[in-house]
Amino acid sequence: MRLLHTSDWHLGRETYRVSRRSDHEAVIDEIVETARAVHPHLIIHSGDLFDGPRPAYDDLSLGVTALQRLGAVAPVVVVCGNHDSPPLYRLFTQLLGPEAPIRFVDVARLPEAGGILEFPGDGEERVRLATLPFIHANRLVTGFEDPTLRTALYADRVAAIEQRLATGLTAGYDAGRDVLLFAAHLYVGGATYGRSERSLHVSEAYASRAEALPAVSYGALGHIHKPQALPGGAPARYAGSPIQLDFGEEGEEKTVVVVDAEPGRPAAIEPRPLRAGRPLLRIAGSIEEIPSHAASAAGKLVHVTVRSEDPVPDVSDQVADLLPGAVILEVAEDVASRRLAVVTEAGGAGAAEPSMDELFEGYLGLVGTRSGSAAAVLESFRSVLESVETDEPPVLPGQEALEPLEGGA
Repeated sequence: MRLLHTSDWHLGRETYRVSRRSDHEAVIDEIVETARAVHPHLIIHSGDLFDGPRPAYDDLSLGVTALQRLGAVAPVVVVCGNHDSPPLYRLFTQLLGPEAPIRFVDVARLPEAGGILEFPGDGEERVRLATLPFIHANRLVTGFEDPTLRTALYADRVAAIEQRLATGLTAGYDAGRDVLLFAAHLYVGGATYGRSERSLHVSEAYASRAEALPAVSYGALGHIHKPQALPGGAPARYAGSPIQLDFGEEGEEKTVVVVDAEPGRPAAIEPRPLRAGRPLLRIAGSIEEIPSHAASAAGKLVHVTVRSEDPVPDVSDQVADLLPGAVILEVAEDVASRRLAVVTEAGGAGAAEPSMDELFEGYLGLVGTRSGSAAAVLESFRSVLESVETDEPPVLPGQEALEPLEGGA
């Protein structure tokens, strides 16, 4: 049998408030064309179809239409991810009906209650697919767990569920006929992730164990956006997101995965690159250096950091003129005059307690100022401190001393 594996579309995503819809439309066309070319028996989407649990109408329409296009090629199974809404998946199932070519898996289910799906392969072959949508650490999984497991480690809880699914897969298993598959939206410890996943859900608290995965021909994994095989040689893979969603994914080549599997034999796993969707690019340099990046930035979504000694007038407009072929997401300024050099222990007064003046100087060295000269801000601060000690009005830079009010300061 042949499988096409895709994942983590995150329809509705914006990057620095710029919609990624056109990128998604382009890459969905590419995925559909790949499906038509390879003729899979089954297509798996391993979660995070949408970027949020309440997608906008346009994103709902794009996602459903894309799945219908894929469903015209082969049956499609969509596993609920941590960004998706289980109730919405249940509504889709209700609207489509049980005979639809698209199957939405909203929650983890026992093998005998829909946790294992079956599909025909070539000839007498049968595909048996165990599914595991995203599991929240603070919610019990109906049918698999009881309240006594609430305090168990997340990895132990997931391992117990995976074991039940593995037992269901092997019940009645025919080695000469059956191809076993697993589709899940989860973080397997050891996988490499970036900054675009929801940080809580890829922490060690949400890590599962690779050795607990069911023994299958192929594991179609979602949740991690970097396309990769699992460490240790397990026959499982993250398809990854189909476009670069955030700068944690800058430079990544995106993929879909084509899998050829036969009963009783190792699967052939082939990641295929996706070319559609605008890449992300970070540029940093002086305003004079920015034009040298114009060619490489053309057609990309670009974050620019302009380094200068003093603020550059109309810096965003200048950058836009210097990079005419790029979509500028943000222009940040790194202005030397807005920061002060931090006094180190070696260059300071040894172990002496720093004064308020020194503390403020160090603070300016770390965060700089929003506008104006850091040296002028420090001078004003010192003048205010001195006025408190001497009971005299402060003298601010560029101003004359304030005359005290009659009857006191």
